[in-house]
Amino acid sequence: MEHRLPYRRYAAASFVATAFGNSTGASAVVGAVLRARVYSAWQVPAFAITRIVGFNLVTLGLGFAVLSALGMLTAPDRTGEALRVAPGVAAALGVALLLPVAGYVGWARRGGRAVRWRDWRIDRPSRPLAVAQVVLSTLEVATMAAALWVLLPVGLDVAFVPFAAAFAIATLLGLLSNVPGGIGVFEAALLVLLAGTVDPLVLAPALVAFRIVYYVLPLLVAAVVLVTLEARRGRDETTGSSRSELVQRTGLLTPWVLAVVVAGAGALLVVTGEIPGLVDRLPAHSGPTLSLLGVGLVLLALGLRRRLHEAWLGTVVVLVALTAVCLLVGARVTGLVSLGLLALMVPAAPVFGRRSHVFHHSRGWTWSAVAGGTATTALAWLALHPTDDGQGSWWGLVVGGSHPVSARLVALVALVGLLLAGARLLAPVVPGPATGGEEDLARAEDVVRRFGRASAHLAFTGDKRLLFSAGGDAFLMYQVEGRSWVSMGDPVGDPAQFRELLTTFVERAERHDGRPVLYGVGDALAPTYRELGLGLSKLGEEALIDLGSFGLEGRDRAKMRRWRSINERAGCTVEVVPAEAVPALLPELRAVSEEWLAGRRASEKRFSLGPFDEDYVVRFPVAVVRLEGRVVAFATLWVGDGEGEVAIDLMRQVRTEVPNVMNYLFLEVMLWAKARGYATFSLGMAPLSGLRTDATAPFWDRIGRLVFTHGDAFYNFKGVRHFKECFHPRWEERYVAAPPGPAFPTTMLNVATLIGGGVRGMSAGLRTVDASVVRRLWPAARSRARTRVWARRARSSEPVVPTQRSEAAVEVPADSAA
Repeated sequence: MEHRLPYRRYAAASFVATAFGNSTGASAVVGAVLRARVYSAWQVPAFAITRIVGFNLVTLGLGFAVLSALGMLTAPDRTGEALRVAPGVAAALGVALLLPVAGYVGWARRGGRAVRWRDWRIDRPSRPLAVAQVVLSTLEVATMAAALWVLLPVGLDVAFVPFAAAFAIATLLGLLSNVPGGIGVFEAALLVLLAGTVDPLVLAPALVAFRIVYYVLPLLVAAVVLVTLEARRGRDETTGSSRSELVQRTGLLTPWVLAVVVAGAGALLVVTGEIPGLVDRLPAHSGPTLSLLGVGLVLLALGLRRRLHEAWLGTVVVLVALTAVCLLVGARVTGLVSLGLLALMVPAAPVFGRRSHVFHHSRGWTWSAVAGGTATTALAWLALHPTDDGQGSWWGLVVGGSHPVSARLVALVALVGLLLAGARLLAPVVPGPATGGEEDLARAEDVVRRFGRASAHLAFTGDKRLLFSAGGDAFLMYQVEGRSWVSMGDPVGDPAQFRELLTTFVERAERHDGRPVLYGVGDALAPTYRELGLGLSKLGEEALIDLGSFGLEGRDRAKMRRWRSINERAGCTVEVVPAEAVPALLPELRAVSEEWLAGRRASEKRFSLGPFDEDYVVRFPVAVVRLEGRVVAFATLWVGDGEGEVAIDLMRQVRTEVPNVMNYLFLEVMLWAKARGYATFSLGMAPLSGLRTDATAPFWDRIGRLVFTHGDAFYNFKGVRHFKECFHPRWEERYVAAPPGPAFPTTMLNVATLIGGGVRGMSAGLRTVDASVVRRLWPAARSRARTRVWARRARSSEPVVPTQRSEAAVEVPADSAA
């Protein structure tokens, strides 16, 4: 094994994943996510976790296939009745299940040729290992069946082997249904498969006991194990001290576990429209009402997972009402379960400290009251007005054509009201003003003047919030999009105050149900980001010119000399206008900017670069290119007082007959900055450049590399990299620091929305894409993939590390490079 761990760790990860997977819908997905979460805390790389998850799924599938096929072949009549197919079809399905098992064992061979698909490789197991997989997984499923078999009443003559086969088929159907725990599906299938052998009244108590023994109790124990693992995850291995206040507040009862339980109950109500134990004690027409209440429970579960106080309060109210109803009608079992959940919820109240829009927003409580009142009124109307089929679910009531139009409309209104109330519940509250005020901007200007790098001037674009350290000599500029609190770059100011400032930022975001994100950061603060629970994903590389050694001499600078010569012969000149003289140029600059925006059908963007706003532009020196006395191009210059760095921010140009005008402007600004003693010049970042493609590369790097290679229809990724290479820069890696996990794509979409100027700005960029280029994109990608496959087949079977293709440099206008 490449990554050995103690067996107790394998056991813990497997137990947690299995217990939660058994009790939730989409068990394969839930199990895979939990395994990835647990193993990643033990520094197991992503590719090894993928192999573990895949190996586990294949092994479990082999056991279910063998026992299910046994049941289909030995009892095709009953199996066909359960599956609602003919006995012959059931027998054929049994044979179809055995064929892959036999094929897998036959395919397994030590030293055999691995299966390859693009950059993925699947190694063949040895034949003894494949046989062990089949045997052990079959024994595992048989052991599951034995847990129910031993609970059957004494004296009941039921052979174990047919019972285990029926159990495997029923469990497989429950897993395929994606109903949490297979509730209802598993029991119904098992009753049909055992019809004539076991009385349903005798089997029912055994099924209830089996649910408690095999589902509920392991789930509670797994919750304790998961919390323990999470607590250890947040501790320093050398000192044992806790790294995060979040871990300290987690406690024994995590919101995630409570959310799973509540969501399972809600899903049961949505699917069945019944409360176990109250089927015969509630009005006959209560099915749609209970089904809609299940939708409300699912929404509350989403709020519990995000630790919202209002979700906790709503869940407690529902449990109190359910417990009271159960006690009144004499449903003791259901009442005890509800009371037990209530006993779990009440002590966990301190954990649910986040607030939502429901009561803590200027308009939140009004909309919440209207939506909640509408849903409550509609539910009450449905409860008091029976329908023809009152035992169905809400979706059966809305879609079914046999119900009155009034009932269908009221059910639809109730659903819409619940969804609106849920949306208000789940909407996070962002404290403070939407942008920094004049006082904050004045403080930020003082910090930038004393400490700031060139890109720190983004704080003055007018679209960012500002968060200062306790000492006031460091700040973060950020904005909130969705649930993502996106900071533009590393902190600005005194490095001694960065750690305290970052901790405050992360805690504030998490306290308000947000995800802290730092976009475009370097690796200097990487240890701090990781200690705060953030993962680093590479965005690209920034091109930096060391001005001390920069010049136009030498053969490798011939292209730069050519740019300069062509533009000077055409009559172009470059002038760097100081900030105090910029106001007089504003009319000419605005004309250039408006023509540039109109030609690109674009709108102003603010978050990652400056807009053409007169109050913003006059803050900086402006480099202008004049042709026959007329301004044809310009760029605002960021000057970092603390680090001697110069960077170009806003760039605009009009169409001219002279080529490479912006390249000429870049070159002259570099020479201007060198003459004034500045140390570095930033050419900006080449997005998605330099991402890894080896077998251990993270999934994000693989996706980014794919976009970099085939995404020229949407952005000139390779051209930007090649253009900046013409200046012979040094490259520094840039990252996004964000919480790892399934929410990372959503986080990146929020970041893209901010940078693109909102949804409208992003859609405007997509509208400029040439449709013919997009149509050629997929065939080109397929052609490259086929070429790589044949190249691998031509080489030996040993894995070979692919080498980078050398591509000719492409000249790109500098405005595209930005």
